[in-house]
Amino acid sequence: MNPTWSGARGATVIGLLAGAAGILVLRFAGAAMPAIPPGLVLLVAAAGLVAFGPWRWAPVVAALVALAEVLGFVLSGSYYGLVAVDAPGILVGTWVRGVGIAVALVAGVAAAVGHRAPAAR
Repeated sequence: MNPTWSGARGATVIGLLAGAAGILVLRFAGAAMPAIPPGLVLLVAAAGLVAFGPWRWAPVVAALVALAEVLGFVLSGSYYGLVAVDAPGILVGTWVRGVGIAVALVAGVAAAVGHRAPAAR
């Protein structure tokens, strides 16, 4: 377990893993994607880095991965899946992914800012 664990770090890990779970749901629901989705690999790797890495910069990497996923989510038009009522698997997977990466982004920034060195007096 990471000695510098905080609530923000925990929320970052949960958000990253939820985003990865959303990608898996999308895959099993039939969404077109590579055999091994790069986003899935990046999200799981970033979650492991934050959860088990003792480095203070790990939440920064996680926030950047989450930001890349958010940008990909928006720029690729994946957000249309948020209203795909005719495809429930796509609907659920998109919501889980979207909420997960949003949480990971906000919590990752909070965790990174929370690790700043205290100001000198």
